[in-house]
Amino acid sequence: MNVLPSQKLSIGQYFISIAAGLMLFLLPNDALNQFETDPLREGFIFTVSLTITAVLFFIVKRYEAIGISLMTMSSMTALNLCINIAREFITNIPEGSYFPEISDYSIVSMFFLWVVPFMFAVIMRLISSGIGDNNEKRRSFAQFMTLSMKAFLIIYILVIIFKLIIPSQAAEQSDREIVWIPFARISDCLNGTDKSGKAYIVWHCIIFAPIAFYLTVLVPKFKIWHIAIFAAAAGIAVEAMQYILNTAAACTDDILMYIVGALAGFLLKHGIDLLRSFLTHGQDPCMLSFEYTPIPHKHKGEAQVLTEE
Repeated sequence: MNVLPSQKLSIGQYFISIAAGLMLFLLPNDALNQFETDPLREGFIFTVSLTITAVLFFIVKRYEAIGISLMTMSSMTALNLCINIAREFITNIPEGSYFPEISDYSIVSMFFLWVVPFMFAVIMRLISSGIGDNNEKRRSFAQFMTLSMKAFLIIYILVIIFKLIIPSQAAEQSDREIVWIPFARISDCLNGTDKSGKAYIVWHCIIFAPIAFYLTVLVPKFKIWHIAIFAAAAGIAVEAMQYILNTAAACTDDILMYIVGALAGFLLKHGIDLLRSFLTHGQDPCMLSFEYTPIPHKHKGEAQVLTEE
């Protein structure tokens, strides 16, 4: 059994990866200063984050460099948010009216800053086959998955806590309610009765998709019904917290939309794996994993597999 030693990033490569993460972190403020409308800002963030990721990848030529940049970006985002919350809380103690909030622009920015580098790495891995594929690249991508998913959890927890559970302003006590009738809120959003409109449906459908995607990577044995049960339980918990904290109405439709989004995340993960398996003729059946699948190599007439120590 031959052993393939794991190559480590050099100090210079670490520095470049961290610098790329810092540039990603600074992008939202840069876009805010340069453009007057959110679509232009978001387009700028998308374009520049893609450029930074591509340059980083082709300089370092290792997937985990992208993971390090994502960890740097998400850690700095969380630290900056905590500092701002502490400062605003101290400033507003006399009024007693401070509630932490993440703006819609910040959410979209964080979405681009994580998703764009992640999808770039996934696409590059998908098309890497034949002579362009080897065990070290597979191990490098597995390390990237570990780092990028940790970065994802930091951002996701921030969004869930400060946008879904604790919005900027609590409702009046008399406004606390539970909407039991299924599809009532969805119908109101579709026909324009609810002022939130279709954006409300889109938001509640996608909010649980990322965490379902993560759980499917973390526990490959999870079936679709496991994800549905998790989404239902987590959705009930979120709606209960909103009701208890009196920050929004608890709604049956919200739970249904959480489940739909979670199933979409599950199917996306397995869809990418199936595509990778097809492109590699079954040699890499589970690309999105924290452990890599080594390539069998023949030596002196016997099949040997390179594995980690």
